[in-house]
Amino acid sequence: MKFSNVLRSDMPGPKVYNLWWGDGTLAKQKGIYQYTISPYQAKAAPHMIRNYLFNGARRLSVYALPILVPASIYYYVWQAAVKDYHWRNSKEGLLATAGHEE
Repeated sequence: MKFSNVLRSDMPGPKVYNLWWGDGTLAKQKGIYQYTISPYQAKAAPHMIRNYLFNGARRLSVYALPILVPASIYYYVWQAAVKDYHWRNSKEGLLATAGHEE
């Protein structure tokens, strides 16, 4: 069985354009551009934390009510269930129910 070139993963042969990583024997390539970031865009980074404190707090406050109301109802129901569970499994609860469940 003959293995494919992908499985061998050797260095490419002499008939390829890009020989290998870091190979400097090729001539300078044309049509390659280098881009930089705008100085106005780079200046936005130092104020990210300050902007987040004001704008982020305002944006998060919009979601506070829809999240806190159901979470507080869930917490109240959970705590009532835990309290009832512990009471039913205590000596006082077992005597009060006297072995029959409601």
